[in-house]
Amino acid sequence: MTRNVILILHIITSTLACLVTLVIVLRAIYGLRKKAAITNWDIKLPLWATILLYIQLALGTALFIFYMVDYTHGQIDLLKRTELRSRFWAVEHFILMVFTLVVSHIGWIFARKSKQSIIIYKKNLLYFGVACTMILISMAMNVIRHAV
Repeated sequence: MTRNVILILHIITSTLACLVTLVIVLRAIYGLRKKAAITNWDIKLPLWATILLYIQLALGTALFIFYMVDYTHGQIDLLKRTELRSRFWAVEHFILMVFTLVVSHIGWIFARKSKQSIIIYKKNLLYFGVACTMILISMAMNVIRHAV
């Protein structure tokens, strides 16, 4: 029961993080094209994206621990090919999302310290564009994993 609740919260948080990073990227593209002044949203959204990724990391870590406990107690049959693939997926997904968090956090810090709108938009586009892409790749791989 607890694992299912954590999984649902993890999926919701992942989806929200993806949507927020996508909005940041779209706002950055708009800001660069129109040479728009920075708004309060352009400052707060990267912070919220980073917070969502930290929450996602905490939930994902809990799920990873549950998975590893099942693995060490022999509840996962390694002779099944799908379970073996699943074990590698858990590690790959975890590492990818930690890297996503690091990229997001660095982008938030660099953009926050910048003074010019164009530089903030460029940094948001670069760092949160990479983060959004990695979240989308991770979500797509998860869909493929469960579909195959």
